[in-house]
Amino acid sequence: MKVTGLSRQIRRPNFSGQRITVFGLSRSGTAAAAMLSQLGAAVLCTDIRPIDQLRSAVDDLTDTSMPPQYPIDYVLGQHNYRCIEKADLIVVSPGVPVDQVPILSEAKQQGIPIVSELEVASSVCLAPIIAITGTKGKTTTALLTGEILKQSNFRRVCVAGNIGEPFSNVVLELTAEDIVVAEVSSFQLETTVSFHPAISAILNLSPDHLDRHRTLKAYQQAKQKVYANQTADDWIVLNADDPYTAGLADLNQVGTFVQPVFFSQTIVDKAMVYRQNGQIYAPNYAAKQSSDVGPRKQSYVCDRELISLAGNHNLDNILSAVAIGQICRIPVLKIRQALYNFEATDHVPLRHAFELVQQINGIDFIDDSKATNVAATRAALRSVPTTGRQILLIMGGYDKGNDYTPLIELVKSRVKVLILLGQQTQTIRNALSDCVVTLNTPTMELAVKQAFQTAVSGDTVLLSPANASYDMFTDYKDRAFAFQQAIAQLEE
Repeated sequence: MKVTGLSRQIRRPNFSGQRITVFGLSRSGTAAAAMLSQLGAAVLCTDIRPIDQLRSAVDDLTDTSMPPQYPIDYVLGQHNYRCIEKADLIVVSPGVPVDQVPILSEAKQQGIPIVSELEVASSVCLAPIIAITGTKGKTTTALLTGEILKQSNFRRVCVAGNIGEPFSNVVLELTAEDIVVAEVSSFQLETTVSFHPAISAILNLSPDHLDRHRTLKAYQQAKQKVYANQTADDWIVLNADDPYTAGLADLNQVGTFVQPVFFSQTIVDKAMVYRQNGQIYAPNYAAKQSSDVGPRKQSYVCDRELISLAGNHNLDNILSAVAIGQICRIPVLKIRQALYNFEATDHVPLRHAFELVQQINGIDFIDDSKATNVAATRAALRSVPTTGRQILLIMGGYDKGNDYTPLIELVKSRVKVLILLGQQTQTIRNALSDCVVTLNTPTMELAVKQAFQTAVSGDTVLLSPANASYDMFTDYKDRAFAFQQAIAQLEE
């Protein structure tokens, strides 16, 4: 499918014979190392974890039907000078904080380029790229967009990036007839240089990852890299209801002239895609029109209530996906079919994102373990039905420099008891204890039991931590599993 503004003409860089060091053997780092090795680079992989913790990653890189031109080398358990002494290029995994690793500071001083896995993967990608970022909603929007684009004539629609499938794993299989929907994070974007999506989307922006970026301004600057190389042939989708993204309409501040498209739940006159009276409207770009000059009549897309994704926060994700579908000239009827047929349970990355786990004695248990920042928890609190329901909120974990004051009014009006679990609960208590009863618990099992004992029929027990999980759990999925296991024990 050829769409104006989505064609992509690139000349792949020649990595053959280049000496490239990959820092961090996470999924994306391992994928980047494999891709670069296939392209003829001499790859050295380094990670501070020892070999016994990285055996699976090393085995994956060794298990190949085509031996690389240069065997992959390793420095494990540390980063030493050998990692950079002969490097032409350094590729960092998203989890590697460049300014906090001394050997990378040395590499910077020597003028060795340091880029992300997203940068190198996109540089060899022949397919046009749709890049979706924001503080919350990226995964849902990427999956919805992927389902909408599958209604088109693209040979293949590939959903990759921060969503779970590393971009580098799939990029060499793609052609100009395909399209990539990439969920991209601030960690991936901060070390990009020439990353150039045909369509970018910034869904919203609020403080997050300040333990890594240190300031909100630095976090914003990382997110802005999603459109830094876009031109007048490209598009950016923005949320007219979010103060920060609404202010990005004046993109001349960064020297680009990308075409902005707004979506909104409330501002009908400014937005191209919006909700009104429970229905979603958008300009039907796929329909024939005598002239593309001037305003286009808005078309009915679908009824909000017939889409299975629950919660007011998911409406933003739906509207942004519709906007991208419109830019790609997907017919309105096809967009409607994709939205009505979308089931969150069919998509593993959407598990633990405001997911109703069980109802016991009239009490709903909602798993929102994927809410790892304040904005996501705020959205979850707003999405619990207000009629007759009070919330027993389980929060806490590894604090990323959060400011909890945006939760005060919602907690005061909607939360019966706040149950704190995790490493840095005192910060949350200091911010919220004046407006709600707070309890501390050492385990998820006890947190769920306390919530259940305090709740009455019609209440909601909500796990929405607003924090990362790795103070007590492997990841947010491990935390969600503990929550669901505790609920199962209540049933028993």
